[in-house]
Amino acid sequence: RLPWWILRLNARRNGIDLTGWAEGEKLCGFTASVTVDGMHFLLFFAIAEDLRGKGYGSRILAQLRKMYPTVVLNVELLDHAAENYPQRERRFAFYQRNGFVDTYYHVWEVGGKFRVLSTDPQVDVKQYGKIFKKLSLGFWNVKLRRA
Repeated sequence: RLPWWILRLNARRNGIDLTGWAEGEKLCGFTASVTVDGMHFLLFFAIAEDLRGKGYGSRILAQLRKMYPTVVLNVELLDHAAENYPQRERRFAFYQRNGFVDTYYHVWEVGGKFRVLSTDPQVDVKQYGKIFKKLSLGFWNVKLRRA
């Protein structure tokens, strides 16, 4: 995850958004995202802890899928040796239930190696790279490789 101050600084730029999702007066979730040429990258996605498992995450993802032609995100690899393997497995299944497919690409970021999921199985690698260039003002080149 990017530090909060970087997210807030970037949110002042066109195409980079911090969004609070609410139902009435109740804050339900939060997303940090970047949009480049129609590809919407979910950098951060969280649902209020007391609302998890109640459909809010699925509804937010459905709304994003209506708004953008392609929604992309990264998840931790399903590594059986990982301490949080059950959580990784649940998260991966959640995204699959919500229309995301495994692109069979892995990406190396600051936080480690991740699997790329997308609502479009034919993710555009160049477009994906533009997202990180935008986030880093051109200084960050990600390594995206077929798994």
